[in-house]
Amino acid sequence: MTGHKSHATEPDLSATVPIPLARPGTAGTRAGHRGMSAIAELQTQPIMILGAGPMTPPTTADAGTKSSGGIGEGLALSISSALGALAGLASWLIAARLLPQAEVGHAAAVVSAFILIAGITQLNLGLGLIRWLPVAGRHAQPLAWRSLLLIMPLSAIVGLGYVIAVPDLARTAAGADGPLAVGMCLFALATAGWGVFVVHDYILVAIGKPWWTVWRNGLFAVVRISLLVVLGTAFGAQGVVLSWVGPIVVWIGVGSLVLLVVVRRFARQAEGGTMPCRSEVVGFLGPTATAQVGYTLLLNQVPLVVILRFGPESGAAFFIAWQAAVVIETAANYYMHSLSASWARTPNRAAELTSSSRRRLLMIFLPALAVGAVLAGPGLSIFGPGYAAAADVLRLLLLGLAFRLLVVHELGVRTAAGHGMAYARLHTASALLVLVAALLVPASTGTHPDGVGAALLPVALGYVAVQVACAVHVVLVRIRRRAGRPATT
Repeated sequence: MTGHKSHATEPDLSATVPIPLARPGTAGTRAGHRGMSAIAELQTQPIMILGAGPMTPPTTADAGTKSSGGIGEGLALSISSALGALAGLASWLIAARLLPQAEVGHAAAVVSAFILIAGITQLNLGLGLIRWLPVAGRHAQPLAWRSLLLIMPLSAIVGLGYVIAVPDLARTAAGADGPLAVGMCLFALATAGWGVFVVHDYILVAIGKPWWTVWRNGLFAVVRISLLVVLGTAFGAQGVVLSWVGPIVVWIGVGSLVLLVVVRRFARQAEGGTMPCRSEVVGFLGPTATAQVGYTLLLNQVPLVVILRFGPESGAAFFIAWQAAVVIETAANYYMHSLSASWARTPNRAAELTSSSRRRLLMIFLPALAVGAVLAGPGLSIFGPGYAAAADVLRLLLLGLAFRLLVVHELGVRTAAGHGMAYARLHTASALLVLVAALLVPASTGTHPDGVGAALLPVALGYVAVQVACAVHVVLVRIRRRAGRPATT
């Protein structure tokens, strides 16, 4: 896979990061592929640090690929991700009403585990696709399908290996009397399906169909919750797992057929197009996929660690509080993802897009965090008294998330600018530090004298401390940039 390279760059257009630009017509045809993980960041601008040369957009007749700043794309991604996260929260509320708290903990462990493996094995290709598909033109079909056909078998194989190493997950999936092999197969199916589920959303956004993701995720949520009511009542923790696996398999099958049509139509409407060369793909995927592993561990391994260290009942209370925070975390990340697509289409507006995205991010999500903190107690009490005990834990998580918004914005900017290594360092460090805190804080599987909430407070305090430290670091880096000094991260 080769292409012509351009080494010309324009002046720095952003107060935050330098943006190398290609002269029209200098980019050649490139080949590559790419996919992504459930929650991550996206890119669309040339990655000069990768040594692959910049890319120029193809001429296309598809007005749907144009954007007036990515506001609609960001809103669609945020609503789509929030729908999924809220549906997850609603499903756990139903599960908490149907099942004993310990059973909820076991089911949560299975769901967190297959989402964890799927997120890691997506290789951050979703962000690559949202960066590369808008300029791929007639090459869009092979770019999308090579990515999906890489992710799905990889997710299934790694998922099978994971569940063999942790057979308790397979026992939950198989049910009390079911064969262990059935549980392993269900886990592998869920992992393979979820591995490409989120990537479908990024493909739709990249080809100018962002609002399709909202309908897709909304319908998926309705079906999954409906199945949970039926299957959870009949099969307990196994029913919770089945309510995920069934819709995932169906949605991937139907969604793949839809993508076959819309991506082909997108490619036919384009004139020309560019593909990322192999060095660009490897250079981008290397650091950013590593960072995505850390972020996936943050979202899914942290509650697993708490369940294992504090026991299923305390772990279930933490899991619900954590999911409530993840609703806002996920929406904020998806909102910033749109910056990459907008930046790729209008690189001359980089500084403006950077500033406006930060302002809108804080205006939208800080009030949401405040409302969440006020409603933490009443909200968790809906799940039951055992969950309401974690109200202060949730408030601390939301406090830490307020500082994390600065980190989320910086990650989005670094992604859009193609600064893969800087993105990876910040993303990996901020995620792994939380995981380390969850592993090192004092834990007890017995009953804490002051209740479940008090037992879990050290984990939440560790989360806040990490986010404050990372936010301070981001602010200092920005100050160094404005002062004209090189920022090392």
